[in-house]
Formats: sequence, structure tokens, C-alpha cells
Amino acid sequence: MTADFSRIRMNPLAAFAGVELQQGRVLLDADFNEQVAVVDRRLRALASDVLGRATVSQTTTDAFHLTPSGAGFTIGRGRMYVDGLLAENFGREDPAQRIFDPLLSETVYSQDPTYSEQPWLQPPPALPTGGRHLVYLDVWERELTAVEMPALVEPALGVDASTRRQTVWQVRVLGDEAPATVDCSSPDAAIPS
Repeated sequence: MTADFSRIRMNPLAAFAGVELQQGRVLLDADFNEQVAVVDRRLRALASDVLGRATVSQTTTDAFHLTPSGAGFTIGRGRMYVDGLLAENFGREDPAQRIFDPLLSETVYSQDPTYSEQPWLQPPPALPTGGRHLVYLDVWERELTAVEMPALVEPALGVDASTRRQTVWQVRVLGDEAPATVDCSSPDAAIPS
């Protein structure tokens, strides 16, 4: 389900740096949403230009580091930028394992999730039992409405007034066996399927 927007008018070719409201005028959802889109584009461009296409945070250097564990692997906690999007692994959700992150003044979890515990790939496909396989991080944004997140309904009004954009990630395994010539530095076009 998508949200009810009056219009979407973000045009990157216009090179807008922001939206300015005028006194005594009507405030439209399109103006607010265009401001969000202008800032989001600028931040994604900045992250890509300064950090590159895929960069692990300097303060969480083990972010998305894969460590063999039993029949699978764990996924390191922390932050990583992929194509300008911030992917955050807050850890395996366990109330008993909450810790305080003094840098961002928030709580996170102290344990790395396993492949089967990652939050946005439930249930995950079974891992291959043999062969050489490519494991990769997929990151994208999605829209959440009150259908997916009932907490967006304003209790005082009984209706939703807004949606949320959420950055989600999945550690995935390419199903086909990877040729010996493919490694982490291989361009996408050189990887079968």
C-alpha cells in the first residue's frame, strides 16, 4: 500500500537546495515532502562522494563483518554506507542484552545476529551446504504506512497523518555457485546471475 500524497515534484535537475515557507500561505504536503527529498538526495550524494560506494563507519569497524558460527555466520553490529544509504545493524534483539551507545545516546544490543536472526529477511533462505558462494549486503529504502505499522495512527484522531521511510538491509547468498574468477572486487556484470 502506498501513501496518499497530493503530488511528488522533486526534480534533481532543478538543483534546489531547500524549500522556504512564506508567511500566511497554505502549507502543503508536497512542499514538506520535497524538502525531505532535497535533503535526502544531498546526504546520499555527500556520503557517496566522500565515503565511496560502500564504506564501514570508523566508529563501528566490524559492521557487517561476517564470522563463521556453527552451520552459518554472524553479522557484525554497526553502521555501513552503501550507495549513500546508511545501513545499521543494531544487534540481535534481546532485552537482556541492551547496552548504551554513548556516541549517539541510544540503546543497542550487545550480540551480533546470526544469518537466521537478521531482522528484514525472515525466514531466510537455507544456506548452501557446499561449494563456493558469494555473500552480499542488499540495502534499500521502503515506505511504511499505517497498514504495516499501526503505531502511525494518531490516537487522538483515529487516522494516520504520515508515513515513514525506512532503510532496510539483508545479508544474502547468491544461489548459484560462484566461479573461481569471482571475488569481492568483481564488478556486478562479471558475476553470473
